[in-house]
Amino acid sequence: MGIVSPTMLEADQERLAVDFWLEKDRGRRFAMWALMYILGNAPDLDVAFKDAADQNAARDFMDMLGRVTDA
Repeated sequence: MGIVSPTMLEADQERLAVDFWLEKDRGRRFAMWALMYILGNAPDLDVAFKDAADQNAARDFMDMLGRVTDA
Protein backbone atom coordinates (compact mmCIF):
# COMPACT_ATOMS: atom_id res chain seq x y z
CA MET A 1 0.00 0.00 0.00
CA GLY A 2 1.49 3.32 -1.06
CA ILE A 3 1.25 6.82 0.24
CA VAL A 4 -0.94 9.31 -1.59
CA SER A 5 0.92 12.49 -2.42
CA PRO A 6 -0.79 15.86 -1.91
CA THR A 7 -0.79 16.35 -5.68
CA MET A 8 -2.56 13.03 -6.24
CA LEU A 9 -5.09 13.79 -3.50
CA GLU A 10 -5.86 17.19 -4.99
CA ALA A 11 -6.33 15.70 -8.47
CA ASP A 12 -8.63 13.00 -7.10
CA GLN A 13 -10.66 15.57 -5.17
CA GLU A 14 -11.09 17.61 -8.36
CA ARG A 15 -12.17 14.49 -10.27
CA LEU A 16 -14.66 13.62 -7.52
CA ALA A 17 -16.10 17.14 -7.65
CA VAL A 18 -16.58 16.93 -11.42
CA ASP A 19 -18.21 13.51 -11.09
CA PHE A 20 -20.47 14.88 -8.34
CA TRP A 21 -21.85 17.63 -10.56
CA LEU A 22 -22.43 15.19 -13.44
CA GLU A 23 -24.09 12.47 -11.34
CA LYS A 24 -27.85 12.08 -11.72
CA ASP A 25 -28.54 9.28 -9.22
CA ARG A 26 -29.50 10.82 -5.84
CA GLY A 27 -27.92 8.08 -3.75
CA ARG A 28 -24.61 8.12 -5.59
CA ARG A 29 -24.61 11.92 -5.56
CA PHE A 30 -25.18 11.96 -1.79
CA ALA A 31 -22.39 9.42 -1.26
CA MET A 32 -20.02 11.57 -3.32
CA TRP A 33 -20.98 14.65 -1.34
CA ALA A 34 -20.43 12.77 1.94
CA LEU A 35 -16.94 11.75 0.85
CA MET A 36 -16.18 15.32 -0.24
CA TYR A 37 -17.42 16.53 3.16
CA ILE A 38 -15.10 14.12 4.96
CA LEU A 39 -12.21 15.28 2.76
CA GLY A 40 -13.07 18.93 3.43
CA ASN A 41 -14.06 20.04 -0.06
CA ALA A 42 -17.85 19.61 -0.20
CA PRO A 43 -19.98 22.37 -1.71
CA ASP A 44 -22.48 24.15 0.54
CA LEU A 45 -25.75 22.30 1.04
CA ASP A 46 -27.94 24.84 -0.72
CA VAL A 47 -25.67 24.64 -3.77
CA ALA A 48 -25.16 20.87 -3.74
CA PHE A 49 -28.78 19.84 -3.13
CA LYS A 50 -31.85 21.64 -4.44
CA ASP A 51 -34.22 19.23 -2.68
CA ALA A 52 -34.91 20.09 0.98
CA ALA A 53 -34.99 16.40 1.94
CA ASP A 54 -31.50 15.94 0.56
CA GLN A 55 -30.27 19.03 2.42
CA ASN A 56 -31.77 17.69 5.66
CA ALA A 57 -30.16 14.29 5.10
CA ALA A 58 -26.81 16.02 4.60
CA ARG A 59 -27.30 18.02 7.81
CA ASP A 60 -28.10 14.79 9.65
CA PHE A 61 -24.93 13.23 8.23
CA MET A 62 -22.86 16.22 9.34
CA ASP A 63 -24.37 16.06 12.84
CA MET A 64 -23.83 12.31 13.09
CA LEU A 65 -20.22 12.60 11.92
CA GLY A 66 -19.67 15.42 14.40
CA ARG A 67 -20.90 13.26 17.27
CA VAL A 68 -18.57 10.43 16.25
CA THR A 69 -15.51 12.67 15.97
CA ASP A 70 -16.31 14.43 19.27
CA ALA A 71 -16.56 11.15 21.19
